[in-house]
Amino acid sequence: MNNKHYYTCERNNYFFGKLMTVRDFENEQTYFNSKRRLGNRMLNGTGIVSGLDIILIDSKTFFLETGMALDYMGREIIVPEASVKKLNVIEGFEENKDKGIVYLCIKYKEELKETTFSVTMSGKSSGTGKEFNKIGETYELFLTSDVPKEENLKLDSLVDQIVEVYNKNGIKISLQINRYVNPNKNIKIKLLFQKENVESPVKFNFNIHGEFFKALNGKEDLEISYKETEVSTYKKFTKEYYLHCNAVSTSQTNLILRREFFELKLGIEILRMRKSLEIPISIEIADIKDIVIDKYYSRHFDEIIEDIENRHIYLAKFHLITSKVSYFIDDIEKHPFKQYLFSNDLIELLGNLNSKSEYMNLSETSEGESNDEKERFQNKKPKVTNLSTNKVDNITTGIERITLGFNPKVNKCFYSYEFVHGLGVGNVAVITSVDNSSYDINQKGLVVFGDSSIFSKEEITFSAPHVQISSVLNAEKGTIRLGIRLLERTSLQAVDIRWWAIKPHEIKRIDEDLVVDDNIRVVITPNTTQIKPLEQYRFNAHIEGASSQEVIWSLAKEKTGSIDNNGLYTAPSKEGVFEIRATSTKFENKTDSAYVVVSVR
Repeated sequence: MNNKHYYTCERNNYFFGKLMTVRDFENEQTYFNSKRRLGNRMLNGTGIVSGLDIILIDSKTFFLETGMALDYMGREIIVPEASVKKLNVIEGFEENKDKGIVYLCIKYKEELKETTFSVTMSGKSSGTGKEFNKIGETYELFLTSDVPKEENLKLDSLVDQIVEVYNKNGIKISLQINRYVNPNKNIKIKLLFQKENVESPVKFNFNIHGEFFKALNGKEDLEISYKETEVSTYKKFTKEYYLHCNAVSTSQTNLILRREFFELKLGIEILRMRKSLEIPISIEIADIKDIVIDKYYSRHFDEIIEDIENRHIYLAKFHLITSKVSYFIDDIEKHPFKQYLFSNDLIELLGNLNSKSEYMNLSETSEGESNDEKERFQNKKPKVTNLSTNKVDNITTGIERITLGFNPKVNKCFYSYEFVHGLGVGNVAVITSVDNSSYDINQKGLVVFGDSSIFSKEEITFSAPHVQISSVLNAEKGTIRLGIRLLERTSLQAVDIRWWAIKPHEIKRIDEDLVVDDNIRVVITPNTTQIKPLEQYRFNAHIEGASSQEVIWSLAKEKTGSIDNNGLYTAPSKEGVFEIRATSTKFENKTDSAYVVVSVR
């Protein structure tokens, strides 16, 4: 039953000789359903309990994994069977396809099932003598372009406040700031930056000032700045800063962001804030945990359950490129608002983790240091011993799809996203080519190096367009970005570029017995691929931070195909999404997974 209220505090009273009607049985179900859902909502919370992963199969199709969630009424949303969905058949596609960004949501749904004959000929559901015997509890997917307020989705708003600094022209800059701080402690300020469908590079800077606060470097104002060096159309990142509170007693104050000190440069255009901002901060002597508990239990009951219809479970965020006749998915972000509902087992596991850093206390981190920089600092390797003079080359390879869009112009440049090549930091050699086999099944294995126009169409048939390829290596980050210039007209909407990264080993080999285990990571390439039933595909596995590259290949589940010791996977005869794994033989706790989409299409 799709009841929208919790006010069902009456249940049936049974006695011998009681005449029960349909109303009594409906009340019985309503009572127990409502009590269970109220308990789910108040005791457990809201969000994704397990599964519900979204896997992109192609530019128009995605795969929904099985799973469970609790919605904002405490109703159980269960997906019992995995399924393949076309995006354009989902409710809300036509209304939102031109928005560029659409969110895939899931909601609880009930539907009548199993028609039966009504003895009393009531037939109130159909106007005939037939009725429905069961009510099926199922789910429904829908698309929306409405961006929710994240503070309404989770309890984070009790601790933090989201302040919107700038939201225009495809650029959104927000700050997530603690509501409370103790005297002589640090307050955390998280910068949230989002760029959507903007091709120009972004640069901005602004200052934050507070009466009782100073930057950790001793300056009166906290300086926040950013310059985009790797330009992409879509980007999202966070960066943490800290201010020290030098108050000695309880006080109510503001952090001030002045309009005249804010500058946003979008390409060559300079943009400003609409007005200055004052962000309220409460300086408290009491333990902040106690304050949050008091705030939680002082909320009104109606405040918790109000506006339920406008709060959804978000499964994915799609970046769409559309034309008058077609569309394709340019990018996907899974579970964009991290609406996860932690089980007691997971909470216990997280509570047992040692959160102390071996190298630094996060509260003493200098402002402006990103999470990546902290991770690099904490993952520094100890001094190693050289034992051997073996010299072996490390090689990784993969395919990057560069989107052209509809009716791409000749001589225009197109770019891939920045991706990790898997050989770690340092200089590597990059080789690129057009993978012609992606477009013509009869030319499987045909890879084009250099200028394809040298070969005549009679000698070799090329389905891929003629392009120039360039690559940019970031040696400090261990990443590659590819770019192409289109040299001829084409009806294709994307070009597949195969790349190889080659890094010679140093002559001296590292003593792995002295390597910190946390620095070692198994990486499978590619992490997702699509093949047909009974078709074969070879995966590659690389172990970062170790000279021993031996892995054991395995399948996550039985009867999902087979894989040999060299990573050659053979698909089963049935369709589906299957997981393969590679585990280091030397470091048995290091493993990685990849997914194979087996489909006849």
